[in-house]
Formats: sequence, structure tokens, C-alpha cells
Amino acid sequence: MIKRRKKRIDISPGTMLRPRMDNLWADEALLHKDDAAIKGDLDVLARDVSSELFVMTMFRAYRAASEAAQSRLDDVLPRWLAQSGHADTLRHMVIEQSLEPDVQALASAWLEEAGVDVTDLESRPSLFLKAYYYDDEALWGEKSQAYVTVLWYTDPRKRRAQGIGFLLDYNPPWDGSVKDILVTPREPPDKLIAYVHEVWSRGGMELETIGPERAKTVILTALTCNREAEIRLPRDMIRARNLFERQVLSLPDGPDTPAFTMEDFDFLARHGQRPEEIRRFEQTVGRRVRLGDGEEILVIDMRDWDDEEYEGW
Repeated sequence: MIKRRKKRIDISPGTMLRPRMDNLWADEALLHKDDAAIKGDLDVLARDVSSELFVMTMFRAYRAASEAAQSRLDDVLPRWLAQSGHADTLRHMVIEQSLEPDVQALASAWLEEAGVDVTDLESRPSLFLKAYYYDDEALWGEKSQAYVTVLWYTDPRKRRAQGIGFLLDYNPPWDGSVKDILVTPREPPDKLIAYVHEVWSRGGMELETIGPERAKTVILTALTCNREAEIRLPRDMIRARNLFERQVLSLPDGPDTPAFTMEDFDFLARHGQRPEEIRRFEQTVGRRVRLGDGEEILVIDMRDWDDEEYEGW
């Protein structure tokens, strides 16, 4: 009889890192372990994985841990980072802004406690590049659609840039909601800026340069309209969740910026009518338009910013 060898399934340490970390930090025993035992657990977890992966996973697991567990970890993690050599990795990640915005301040605090000079981190230049806005109010007498885009440098040396463009619709049923988005590829900054202007100049549309505060206010105001109109976020925007959090939600507030959190984002990603369904109806049947007296009519085959000429923007 021939014995068959069982296939060995190799699971990489990186795959199991987050579950193992979650299990350790969810255990009430963590609260009663001494510092040496917790550091020993961290040493084991950090084996055979890259420093970048470990630090990123550590912050995500920390955010998911209980308040009591976080308090205990606050006592140990900064010193362990310094002793293990991972503080240098964390410092680089803070400089590159590769962490989620809501843990950037925590990361800086841990670095300071670990003995790292954070003066240059606190004064690092913003990666914000440009923001542009356009609406068609001058053309129609009131806004029908609008466009806002945010561009940012993707590295501190400012060699490449990327952006997110938001298309807003003020016709029913959108009533000011985000209708679609486009995430641009990474390009040299000058090339990206030229591309954005070239796309919109085709239709004689001149973009207005705006500040980061106004850009954030326009975008978040539109998202409150999504919530009120019960329209889900566009599929591409849900996929760009991390970019939205890092590059839009982290922009400075203006005096009229509405409150909006990533919990609100996640709610809108799961609830409401799918915008792709509404756009499909508009493309195949017609669009609803609200007249000056409030009456709504259905306009068949009306061409505007969804034409192929502006596809994706």
C-alpha cells in the first residue's frame, strides 16, 4: 500500500500577525501581565515579519482593543519600540504620513516617550498640493452640477502627486450629493495639474483654485446630502476609503465645515440606494430636474458631465 504524503500548508507569519495580536490584547490577562511578559509577547509577534508590517498592524490592533487594554499598552509600547528598533520605522511612517490620520498624533506621542526628537515631525510641511472647484450656476442660473478635486504630493520630496475628483449633482434625487468620484494615477505634479485643467478646458470650463478648508467643506457638505437623500457612497469612493481619510478628512476645517467621521463614511458605504443604479436610470431613461416652482420633470437624453468627453471626471 502506497502512503500518500499530506500536503503541508505554509501560512506566512504576516497572515497570522493580526489575529494573534488581537487574541493577546483581547485577553484580560494582558491587564495583569508585567512589562517584561508583554514585551516578550511583542518580541515573538515581531519575528519573521517586516518592521513596516508589524508597526502598521500594531496600530490597527491597538485601535480595536478595549480602552483598558489600550491604557496598559500605552505603558509598554513606547519603550518597547525604542528597545526593539521599531521606533525608527514608526518615525519614518509618521514622516511619510502612511498611518491613518487619527493615530498620527498618538504615534508622535509614543515616539516622544521613546526618546525620539519629534520637533521636525510636528513642523513637517503639508503634502497638500492644490484644490479646484467648478459649478455651472453661471450657465443655468442655479447649480445643476459641481466638481471639486483635491491634489496632494505622495511623498515628502514632492516628486509625484495624486488626486481625488468629486462630481456633485444638485438635481433630484441627488440634491447636492456626491454622484461619482475619480482617483487619478500618480503623476509628476506639473503633469497632473496640466491634465486636470486640460480635461475641463475641453468644455470651456474654467476651474477655480480654492483652499483646503473650502475643499473639505464642499465635500463634507455633499456627503451630508448623501445621508439626507439616502444615497450610498459611489463604489469607487468606498474603495478609496483610506485615501479619503488621509487626504480629505485630514484637511483643516473651515468655519462652516460640517462634522463628519469615518463612522459616518462607513454608514454611508452600507446604507441607501446605490448611486450606480440611479446613474444607470439617467443614462437609459432620463433625468429628473426640478423647476423654479419646485415641480419636477423627467428630461430624456439630456447631455451633461456624464458624456463620454468627461467620463471619469
